[in-house]
Amino acid sequence: MEIPVKVPRLFLRKQRAADMGEIQEEAYFKEYVTIPVIHGIMQEVEDMFSETNLKALKCLSLVPAVMGQMKFNTTEENYADVYRNDLPNPDTLPAELHCWRIKWKHRGKEVRLPTTIHETLQLPDVKFFPNVNSFLKVLSTLPVLKLEDNTSDTASERLRVYLDSMPATQWNKSLAMLNINTHVKHDLDVMVDKYCRLYPEDDAETEAEAEAEAEAEAEAEADAEEAAEADAEEAADAEEAAEEDVMK
Repeated sequence: MEIPVKVPRLFLRKQRAADMGEIQEEAYFKEYVTIPVIHGIMQEVEDMFSETNLKALKCLSLVPAVMGQMKFNTTEENYADVYRNDLPNPDTLPAELHCWRIKWKHRGKEVRLPTTIHETLQLPDVKFFPNVNSFLKVLSTLPVLKLEDNTSDTASERLRVYLDSMPATQWNKSLAMLNINTHVKHDLDVMVDKYCRLYPEDDAETEAEAEAEAEAEAEAEADAEEAAEADAEEAADAEEAAEEDVMK
């Protein structure tokens, strides 16, 4: 590619400032580029396949489709202690997991088993299983390997673009999520209706603020009209006085 291989000037300046000897190009790229990159990759792989992560990933059998593939013979209880502190009612977890398995094992024939964590979390019945709901949310945040097309963007890249384009004082987690999930089609009308149902008190506050603003604008207009009338009267009086002076 005819790209000259040389040590960056900024690095050379730092070396000279520290009274260190000159470093060759090969040694620089080996010690300061290649080795740190390899160590970083090794650390990421170790974190991804750590004992804690592997135990947690075995709990992916909570997803109904995976549970069905295993003939509903799963033992999540043996690995659930890893995130016991994240569960709302850890003492009832065994009984809740048993009910969760029975629910899907004896489902109707027309009921399709959810195949992903996201799809499972969208089920209306999952709110009746608070421990399972919390566990699935924790599992959805674990690092995983995913093959991406060259033309597709990853969620991390989208998040970084959002953070880089906005000042830190204006960061918003909801807007960040919308930027990450730009591939998802959102119905704004449905979103607004759902927000109004979830937070009806905000509508009342908004209406009150709107009424207060309208009243303030009306008062400001009334004051402006009174001031204009007063100015007109003063102008008329000044004209009459000027005419009287001329007549005299």
